[in-house]
Amino acid sequence: MLGDQLDASGPAFRGHRPGEARVLIVESDHALARLPFNGERRVLVIGAMRRFAADLRDAGWTVDLRRAPTLAEGVHAHAAEHQPDRVVMAHPTSRSGVALARRLGRQLPVPVEVREPAGFITAPGELDQVLGRRQPRMDTFYREMRLRLGILVDDHGRPEGGAWSMDKENRRPPPRSRDLGAPAPWLPPADDPLDRALRDEMAHLPRTGHGGQRVMAASAREAEQALDRFIEARLAGFGPHQDAMMDEDWAMSHPLLSGPLNLGILSPLRVARRVADALGDGAPVASVEGFVRQVIGWREYVWGWYWRREWRHANALEATGPVPAALTGGATRMRCVQVAWEGIDARGYSHHIQRLMVLGTLMLLRGTRPWAATRWFWAAHVDASAWVMAPNVVGMALFADGGQMMTKPYAASGAYINRMSDHCRTCPYDPKKATGPTACPFTTLYWDFLHRHRERLGHNPRMSLSMRNLDRRDDLSAIRLRAREVMGQLDEGTA
Repeated sequence: MLGDQLDASGPAFRGHRPGEARVLIVESDHALARLPFNGERRVLVIGAMRRFAADLRDAGWTVDLRRAPTLAEGVHAHAAEHQPDRVVMAHPTSRSGVALARRLGRQLPVPVEVREPAGFITAPGELDQVLGRRQPRMDTFYREMRLRLGILVDDHGRPEGGAWSMDKENRRPPPRSRDLGAPAPWLPPADDPLDRALRDEMAHLPRTGHGGQRVMAASAREAEQALDRFIEARLAGFGPHQDAMMDEDWAMSHPLLSGPLNLGILSPLRVARRVADALGDGAPVASVEGFVRQVIGWREYVWGWYWRREWRHANALEATGPVPAALTGGATRMRCVQVAWEGIDARGYSHHIQRLMVLGTLMLLRGTRPWAATRWFWAAHVDASAWVMAPNVVGMALFADGGQMMTKPYAASGAYINRMSDHCRTCPYDPKKATGPTACPFTTLYWDFLHRHRERLGHNPRMSLSMRNLDRRDDLSAIRLRAREVMGQLDEGTA
């Protein structure tokens, strides 16, 4: 069992019963140290693997949970010790995992059977099958998934609520209060003994953030509690403000289920059906649809895109800059960046709008090298995986695939952050200004970004309004000069 396939009903278990097969789970030293992962990511992932092993043993399975220098060495050592007649595994979730499975198939003296993936509704390559000859667009894919699965559609194939997307109803700015006022999410005990032990055990490894708070479920029992809490107390308020950001409310109404979903602890199809069923209990259709779209729409779409192309060397905008120093130990006066970083530092978590419209947009406008940005996001967040981060960062946030995945860059100025957050109220920068020492770095870099990439983006019909607004500015020279200053400050950790 790989560390992101922790499902006892998954494909690797099919046809086996306790006492008839041995389950191998390897904690790889190489995997733990390959990046300076957030301390809470290691606590979540290794804790989930150990809890899963304990649950399997309680259910009567024989489990070999072993530590090894690499995953391959762990498999070879297990095979030498136990002499299995074959090895069965679910399809890995990364290209490196697939390469490892093929290598083991050549090296081991017994057959290696690779079954379908665990934790997904669609298989690698199925995105194109779902879409047929149509352009790969998320909205089209999402509609087809709704129809295929019979989720939020009536007997005639029409969408519940009268529209396929309630996105316009789910883009409200934050209220004027200090927090959203949502009921608290499910959280694990702060004094969980395994969490404490893992923090001590992993303390010597290079890491991102200081950690100290696990916020996502690490076992099947915990995941069910987290899901129940979300549906019963938080789903109704999820939709309207899901794209908003607040200084003093890190969780808002977000479900905090991405971790257990990405570890295979929760089934995405079952989660989507349970949330869809809440419509019959009075949950608002906009909130239900917004959540279902993330699980069977965006999540499966990103999974499909991961297998469509190589991501490591994509750099259509020829970006060469580093990850901003504020995200690698430096300082910042930008309130939006500061709030997002504080969440990562303590919990290894920032929600999806912080990732895309603050952290991702900052790297897009700065011109951060796409794969450096991808590795940073992967290391910083507890719920990150290769299949998640490559398309989301390279394709969506940084537009480094040249528009294959998204039709336009997610470039935005400080005006967006001012509209969708309360961060600007306490920030020393002015989102309306593009020049001068108090100009918002996002606003300055936005106009500079449009100017730098005018030739590449000027023919994109979805960028025409932005380009016309650029042409109307008479302060472009001052903006470009200020942008060079801002980039230097971002690199130094003084912005």
